[in-house]
Amino acid sequence: MFNGGMDFELTMRLFMGDKAYHIAGQESHDKYRREWLLKAAKIIIRRVDALESTTRHQQMLMNEAEQLIQSLKGVKVTPWSIVYRLFCLCGRLWGFDFVRGSILHTPIYYQNPEQYYTSEILSGGDTLQDYYDKKDALSTRKRIAEQLKKEGLTDFKIALVLNTTEYQIKKMRKGL
Repeated sequence: MFNGGMDFELTMRLFMGDKAYHIAGQESHDKYRREWLLKAAKIIIRRVDALESTTRHQQMLMNEAEQLIQSLKGVKVTPWSIVYRLFCLCGRLWGFDFVRGSILHTPIYYQNPEQYYTSEILSGGDTLQDYYDKKDALSTRKRIAEQLKKEGLTDFKIALVLNTTEYQIKKMRKGL
């Protein structure tokens, strides 16, 4: 069932969180709806600018995002022009290029540690999970370092294997 106001609010909250809380009523007012959509489009531009991709792909994505903003700023904004701009942007994000139905880029998504732990917390997880994981990772690293030492590796080689410094290996083995 379509509820334009709530769909609008949930979409804006996806981009802006609680700053867009209780804005469902603004969906029916052209001026306010446009302001919120422009804020979201500017966030999209910043995210596009931060993407790792080929130069051409980055340029095409930026062009689509800028065209979206121009569509929103237009005096006569037609819903279909915005829909087409969003579909085009989505197509580019999914890797389509050269208006031939060719997929020339592959999106890859990952989470950095901060994003992972934020996701865990927002899903109802323990707010100290990062502490527990780091503590466990340190004990695992220490156990591996001790095993490698038993196999005859020097602290320097152990540091190379574990991608850390020799100082950190020595400190860890001494329990500091």
